[in-house]
Amino acid sequence: MGRFGRPRNVFGEIYITPTTDDPARFLELDEIFVVNGSERKRLRLENVTLIGGRPVAKIEGYQSREEAAGLTGLSIEIPHAKALSLPEGSYYQFDLIGCRVMGVDGTDYGIVEEVLFYPGNDLYRIRSKRFGDVLLPAVDRFIVRIDVDKKEITIDPPTGLFEPDEDNSS
Repeated sequence: MGRFGRPRNVFGEIYITPTTDDPARFLELDEIFVVNGSERKRLRLENVTLIGGRPVAKIEGYQSREEAAGLTGLSIEIPHAKALSLPEGSYYQFDLIGCRVMGVDGTDYGIVEEVLFYPGNDLYRIRSKRFGDVLLPAVDRFIVRIDVDKKEITIDPPTGLFEPDEDNSS
């Protein structure tokens, strides 16, 4: 759903940088999960407001700017049951992370490690022993099929995007 930004004031409020198309979704939540590496912790929301279209949260138990600052940069998730249905062809970030990326020719390009959000288009960071880390533009031209149930993405990448990583090409 997003990442924590900087603290807002001395009372423990903190900005959220949403990765959802609808930042107002945060107004409907009473709990979130914060992710720090492999650790996942449930947090209760006392209050959420929108300031300049950006969510600002007051987290239960966080009373100072310093306490809230400890959340800066951490990812925010919601329970799967609270996720909205998406239109055809749209996917949640958690559905894409961990997907095996295969070429139309059967080439194994690796695993989606991260989805990066940019104004022009999203990028999938794909990690592979053979190709290293590669950023694939998430555009219809390159994405042939996404099957979140099978955790597979079929692509037809542009020539030259996936070059063997010289450190790992043995």
